[in-house]
Amino acid sequence: MDSWRNRAFNKVLFRIMRQRLASCNSTQEMRDLILSIDNYGAFISAPKGMEVIPTKFAHIPCDWVNMPHSSGSKIILYFHGGGFCFHSPKIHGAFLGRLANATKSRGLMVNYSLAPEKPYPYAPDECFAVYRALLIQGYLPHQIILAGDSAGGNLALTTLIRLRDAKLPMPAGAILMSPVSDMAVTGESAFKKCKDDPFFDLSTLLLMRNNYIGNQNPCDPDISPYYANHHDLPPIFVTAGTEELLMDDAIRLADKIGKAGGDVTINVVKGVPHVYPLFYQLSEAREAIKLMAGFINEKYKAAKAE
Repeated sequence: MDSWRNRAFNKVLFRIMRQRLASCNSTQEMRDLILSIDNYGAFISAPKGMEVIPTKFAHIPCDWVNMPHSSGSKIILYFHGGGFCFHSPKIHGAFLGRLANATKSRGLMVNYSLAPEKPYPYAPDECFAVYRALLIQGYLPHQIILAGDSAGGNLALTTLIRLRDAKLPMPAGAILMSPVSDMAVTGESAFKKCKDDPFFDLSTLLLMRNNYIGNQNPCDPDISPYYANHHDLPPIFVTAGTEELLMDDAIRLADKIGKAGGDVTINVVKGVPHVYPLFYQLSEAREAIKLMAGFINEKYKAAKAE
């Protein structure tokens, strides 16, 4: 429901995020801005009892995100968003903690290398390596769910496609929130929503993209998984909001996965911004966590039974 609360939240987000991002002249300025927002406690808060434990898999820094009832065997392998250029660990950690709590899982956030210092293919190589390391250490694929928001949604789907092509065991499923799937930016929403998106404008989006891919072909399937083949993937849950540039990245991607015979659920929510499930103050975010938790629990059971 497109409520007055959503409209008020979008106006606040427009002022503290979009307008300030648009005024940044460098990646470092964007990182400083995101860090200040991440440290703004009133904007997002961690769930009670959340514990963050630094670790490494395949020599790549990660964080265990545990809740009091987390199971040691069930893992949500999380690839954070941030335009491939920055990280907001408190906001992403709080979301992961809530999703882990709702599924009695452990969260594992991958702190992959950031562009432009380490552009493509550093991030997808590292995400793939962490999943492989989990398997090598004895974690069972049917007890792993991949999840990611924005750039992290791109990395989650790219990891699935690489796993399929390498004929490695697949996780039980994946959750993609406002995924960046088409680096060529051919979706209509990127232009129709360019004045309304409260998160970022098109020039900011293109700056982050160019930091990541440089002179690479934006239609390379390993960069833009929208252009990949989508056969033989595990179940996928996709969600996005109607007020974002990347709405069509989610809708068109889900359509292609479905046409390839995949088990895909698409959930487009009216009136909410980019990566809306991260903003727990929105009722739609709380409802999304319930839906994603239901998806995760169902896929854990289904994959174990196979």
